[in-house]
Amino acid sequence: MEELDGIYSQVSVLLSELKAGKLLESLPDMLLAIRQSVNYGSKTPMPPLLSEYESLDQMAAYQDLWAKEEKGEIAPKKMDDDDLRRFLFLLSATDSTIRDTGAFFFLGNAISNHHLDAEQLKRVTSEIVDDSRMLSHVLEEKNDGAFYRSYCLALLAILINENENGPIEFIDATMKDYIVQKLAVLMLAEKDTRGYTEDNGWVHFYSHLANVLGALFEDPKLARADKLFLLACLMTNLRTLDTPLTMGEMGRLVGTILSLASRHALYADYLLLTLKLWRQDLGNEPFIQSRSRWQKLYNRVDFFQQILAFGEKASPKEVWEYAQATKNYLS
Repeated sequence: MEELDGIYSQVSVLLSELKAGKLLESLPDMLLAIRQSVNYGSKTPMPPLLSEYESLDQMAAYQDLWAKEEKGEIAPKKMDDDDLRRFLFLLSATDSTIRDTGAFFFLGNAISNHHLDAEQLKRVTSEIVDDSRMLSHVLEEKNDGAFYRSYCLALLAILINENENGPIEFIDATMKDYIVQKLAVLMLAEKDTRGYTEDNGWVHFYSHLANVLGALFEDPKLARADKLFLLACLMTNLRTLDTPLTMGEMGRLVGTILSLASRHALYADYLLLTLKLWRQDLGNEPFIQSRSRWQKLYNRVDFFQQILAFGEKASPKEVWEYAQATKNYLS
C-alpha cells in the first residue's frame, strides 16, 4: 500500500497544480515518470468467496419479488443491506456465471430499475471505488484481481449514468473528486489488457474503463481540469502498454477520446501534444527486437487507425491532419 500511497500523493499534487492553471505542457512527462516508476510484485491469490451459488439463488428470489412488485401483487420491499454487500463481493469471482451474468447483471438491473434507495446507491458507489475493490491487486503481475477491478468499473459506469439521468442524485461533488483521483491512480498502474479468457470469461478492463470515462466526460458538472486530467492519465497508460488490445477496446477508447477532444480546444490541443510525444517515445528509444517493443509500436498504429476509421468529422481538425500526415508510419 505504500507505493499506492505514493502514487495518490503525486496525483493529488499534479491535479491541484493543473486546476491552478499550471504545468499543462509538462504534465505528460510528469505522468509518464509516475507510470514508469511503478513496481509490480508477484501475483497473490484472491480471497475465497463463500456460498456463491446460494447468493445466485438469493438474487433470483429478489428478481421474482421485483416482478411481483411491478405487477402490483406485493408492496415494494427494500433489499437487505447485508445481501447487497454480499452481492458486491461476487464481482470478484473468477467464474463468469457468478461475476458477469450473475452479480453484475443483477446489480445493474437493481440500479437501473430503481430497486435501491438513495442511501444504498451512495453506499454501493462508495464501496466499489474503495481501494480493496477497484485497485484490487493492481500492483501485481497478471492476476485474478483484474476481474474485480474491471467489473467495479463496469458497475461504476451504470451508477454514474443513473446519477445523471435517474430520479435520484446520489454522487455529490466530493465523491466525484474521489472518483477522479481513484481513476487517475488506476490508469497510472493498470496494465492488464486481456479481453476474453477461455476459462473465466471477460476481463475487458479497457472497455469498461471507456464506459466510465465516457460517462464522466458527458457530465456537465465535472470540471474541465478533471476531464483533462483523466484524458492525460489515459494517454499515459496507452503510450506505455506493451500488450495488445484486440477485442474492440481500442475503438471504444479512441471514440471516447475523440468525443471529448471535439468539445473544446483544450482537450484537442492536449491530445495532439500527447500523440506527438507518443511518436517521439518510439523514435527516441534504441530499437530492440522484442515482442514488447514491437507491440508498443503497433498499439500506436492501432490508435491512429481508429482515428482514421472514425472519419474526419469525428476529430478536431489538427488531430485529423496529424493522423493523416503520419498514417504511413509503420503501416
